[in-house]
Amino acid sequence: MILSGKERGKYKAFPTVVRAGNEVVVAYREGFVDPTKPHGKNGKVKILRSSDLEEWQEFETPFNDNELDAILSGPFDNRLALVTRSYEHKRRNDIYISLFKINSLPKKRVQVVIDRVTLSAFFGHIFELNDTLIASAYGLFEGQTTPLILASPDKGESWKLKSAISPKGFMPSLNEASIVNVDGKFLAIMRSQEPSYDLFYSFSNDLQNWDEPKKLGFLGHAPIIKKLSDGRLALVFRDLNDDLPGVGLAISSDDGLNWALISICHYTGNLYNGGYADFVELGSSRLFVVYYTSDDDDEPWIEAKIIDL
Repeated sequence: MILSGKERGKYKAFPTVVRAGNEVVVAYREGFVDPTKPHGKNGKVKILRSSDLEEWQEFETPFNDNELDAILSGPFDNRLALVTRSYEHKRRNDIYISLFKINSLPKKRVQVVIDRVTLSAFFGHIFELNDTLIASAYGLFEGQTTPLILASPDKGESWKLKSAISPKGFMPSLNEASIVNVDGKFLAIMRSQEPSYDLFYSFSNDLQNWDEPKKLGFLGHAPIIKKLSDGRLALVFRDLNDDLPGVGLAISSDDGLNWALISICHYTGNLYNGGYADFVELGSSRLFVVYYTSDDDDEPWIEAKIIDL
């Protein structure tokens, strides 16, 4: 299904999704095509809401500072979290978080600054653990780019570094990471820096000490992992295992050690103009997967599919 279709000169990308009560809520970034700028220019975050996955209401956020990210998380009690990033290539890269009531829109945001870290971006969903918000991010720490675990004890008002996943000197550099709690143990799935397209994984018992990352066994970018209600793990990612890039879904029944791969779609546009995806569970073994895709015109748009496992 088309959530926000192709439009001449528009660049729509980076959708994320949550379930909030009886609604499915999608956030995505919409900008304007400009081949001289990464992912276009003048990005703005938009929010879609639906209670039946057929009729969608669209809302604009007040943030219009060339946003690159639109990461929704929650609910946390009666609130959602939205992470955005105001960006100018090689000039600024400011990361913000907004917490807002489920039935409203974000109105204000707080900039995230971490001591001893040059923060590149949040990635993956924020989750709550023992009254503390936990986020995965990546950035430059002690001279190398690494996935980071951040913690906020005050509901998102301030953040501190909890751990860096990559050991000193680890190669290739790792960045985008998504975290899932698997029966008290934490599993991180991470993207490697080009020219390697390998996905990596690491386990931790406490979110502070991590095993040395190992290759997952297939290729991709932008991994988002969640635990399903039946105990299986599901992972969506930019799928780089075929001749054309696409969106992939991987399912594991053994806590992330082995995966079965499902292709969601392929696209003919530039590698970097599609493939980021997210999902929510609609019911037992039924997923709503949202992603962005493009054709040879490289004017991306937002789609979704319902997948029965």
